[in-house]
Amino acid sequence: MSTITRKRNNVEKVFKGTRQKALLVTHFKEPLKLIEDFEVPELGEYDVLVQNKAVGLNPIDWKGKKYGFGIYHFPWINGRESSGVIIKAGTKVDSYKPGDKVIISSTSYRDNRTSTFQEYTSIDSRLVWKLSDHLSFEDGATVGVGLVTAGVILYETFGFKLTSEVEKRSGTLLLWGGSTIVGLYVIQLAKLHGLKVIAVSSSSHNEYLSKLGVDHIIDRHLTKHEIISKAVEAENDIRFGVDCVSKDTAATVAEILDKGSSNLSKEEKPLLAAIVGKPKEIPPSVQLKDVVIKKFHENIDFGKKFVDVTTTFLDNKQIQTVKYKAYNGGLHLIGEALKDLEEIGAKGEKYVVTI
Repeated sequence: MSTITRKRNNVEKVFKGTRQKALLVTHFKEPLKLIEDFEVPELGEYDVLVQNKAVGLNPIDWKGKKYGFGIYHFPWINGRESSGVIIKAGTKVDSYKPGDKVIISSTSYRDNRTSTFQEYTSIDSRLVWKLSDHLSFEDGATVGVGLVTAGVILYETFGFKLTSEVEKRSGTLLLWGGSTIVGLYVIQLAKLHGLKVIAVSSSSHNEYLSKLGVDHIIDRHLTKHEIISKAVEAENDIRFGVDCVSKDTAATVAEILDKGSSNLSKEEKPLLAAIVGKPKEIPPSVQLKDVVIKKFHENIDFGKKFVDVTTTFLDNKQIQTVKYKAYNGGLHLIGEALKDLEEIGAKGEKYVVTI
């Protein structure tokens, strides 16, 4: 199917393959279809071709097909993140070479070249993390969308300085959805910047969240009134709110920000980021901010800087990859894994399929 030239254990820039395996969406109501003779994505001048070794799964991968959104033509390829090995580089790529192990995240949702439910993915080299030596391919496949979304929230939505020399901030961040993948990375970045963190999550994740540094954990199964009371009693300088669950829980986060920011000046409004659904109404004391994830690929300067800074964080173990549930064996297992993700849920871990 393909030709890879090797010399002295290093992979050179010679890849002549034109066909690959890919897992296709052929219709909303049809099962996923594994094709063994699909075209290999073309490269742009700044792109690298990555042979995927482990693929991370996201709820959008089953929700889009089930509910008929985010799929713009047939056949379609899902998959937004992976880790693997570069086997070919575009003419203007100078930061990577064939043989490098990398992590990728696609926020270019309309470009199937960047999708990861296929053997090979074409991605802009400036938006690629080098896989740290201490991380496995499975570890790397947990990073992508979760870390990018968390980073956009902190560094764009909330305006934190994006530098490898971490700027310390004061105050508290309230997070609803502490065990979601985005939430787990929000926690780590917030703690890295010196914030206190209140997380609303199932109590079954208390040990894991405590290890990540969460200061106060509130059981999501409590009543709305109990959750609000516990959060407000915990801290009086809640400057930031993040919701990763629903527009209803986002509305509750807004209430907590309104009542839990008594230590802020009259001119300072607490900021709310809601990534699943925006509440219809929020208190006038709270400022609802947009979360524009596509900023990662549309603004190359921001995306590249984010990758550079967070690569340092990963290399230095300032942030950790999250726990994962592994499905070992190939693209054909993605359908089974997505079914489990839909029916069981992630429960504080990333679903990862090895290729």
